[in-house]
Amino acid sequence: METCQLKKLSLELSSQQIITPQEHSAIMRPGLAIIQVGNNPSSLTYVRKKIALCEENQIYHELYHFPESISQKEIIHQIRTLNQQGSIDGILVQLPLPSHLSRLEISNEIKLSKDVDCLHMANFQNLLQNGEDNDIIPCTPAAVLHILDTQEIDVRNQNITVIGRSQLVGFPLSVLLLKRNARVTICHSETTVQEHVEKADIVISCAGHKELVKGEWIKNGAKVIDVGITRIPGTNKIVGDIEFNKALPRVSFITPVPGGVGPLTVSMLFKNLYRVWCRSNGLKANIDELDDELDYAQNYQF
Repeated sequence: METCQLKKLSLELSSQQIITPQEHSAIMRPGLAIIQVGNNPSSLTYVRKKIALCEENQIYHELYHFPESISQKEIIHQIRTLNQQGSIDGILVQLPLPSHLSRLEISNEIKLSKDVDCLHMANFQNLLQNGEDNDIIPCTPAAVLHILDTQEIDVRNQNITVIGRSQLVGFPLSVLLLKRNARVTICHSETTVQEHVEKADIVISCAGHKELVKGEWIKNGAKVIDVGITRIPGTNKIVGDIEFNKALPRVSFITPVPGGVGPLTVSMLFKNLYRVWCRSNGLKANIDELDDELDYAQNYQF
């Protein structure tokens, strides 16, 4: 793709893989399938930006937007079809899913080599074991680590409070931070958040609850990464988990919402897609080539 500096290639395709003439042109570039269920406002925002970046960067993409009433069986059937589709290198199930659908069962249907968000249990177990040496890292935790690295924030022996324990963000991020020798406290719905935030050198909130963390809770000089995103009902306004304006005078670093972690999360998705595309076609992935795209995405406002 123009963003990844792809070249014309002679591809050796597995005899088990069925490639139609229409797919042949698409397979010369990465292909992404997005499965979305229902109309969660945050999901709509993320999906819209993913599709926009696909179109801008000439990435082949297919969107499957299902009604909230869709059955588990229908979703799994669609995933199994995409697993066999040669033009699709990565499959993304947009979370959250409606309560009647099992995220775990659906994620485990994704072919391991196409799991660009590291949600399949086998990929997740590899992440727990290998940390950042894993081939694929969940997109939002990868975005947070990228921010820490580019801001030269060393987490060793720092008290980090992570708010949220989801398998998509909070839990894997906490593991990755522990592997960087941070002291990590994970807060959840049964936790008194304030007392842990007040002690934290770094606060990372991924709860998805509007201004859950009050500005006065944050100690002077702390660093804050706000992963949360909540759309105010009846408006186009998006806010994070942190009381941004009240926290701003107290912190040494803080990410905004919108325009902070969100765009980088999308960028990390395409980094993962590029990596699996290279792997499936026997190419060496030079992720350094994507630096310009990552810088661009940081300025891509939600």
